Amino acid sequence: MQITLEVDYAARCLVYLKNHNNELSVLGDISAATLIPPAFLSKILQKMIKRGLVKSQKGKKGGFRLAKDPDRISVSDIVLATCGGPTVVRLVCSKGGAPCAFLKTCKIHGVWKELGKVVEVILESRKLSQL
Repeated sequence: MQITLEVDYAARCLVYLKNHNNELSVLGDISAATLIPPAFLSKILQKMIKRGLVKSQKGKKGGFRLAKDPDRISVSDIVLATCGGPTVVRLVCSKGGAPCAFLKTCKIHGVWKELGKVVEVILESRKLSQL
């Protein structure tokens, strides 16, 4: 299991926006406060906008703010928006969409699958408002 730097940055960014109480925040301020490189932050924010977690406003008085109440955004939502996958636990046996050749005899597959479910429950239960 690996939490990517991008997921960590996305969570930091959303915590920053949450702490700024629905005020518009500019990319440079978010970047400076969270230590996320501006180019990387821009890509992350675009993903957050696409998934409906962040709103952007263009123009001289533009910036970014949360699109939803922090109680309605789970850590799982952040992971999904960043990675596009259903979980941070990616099963080796599901690479490329083809079933694993050892699936019927594998002794560990059930453990990995169970671990993924537990991780999902935890990520879904933690809300942005709690961070």
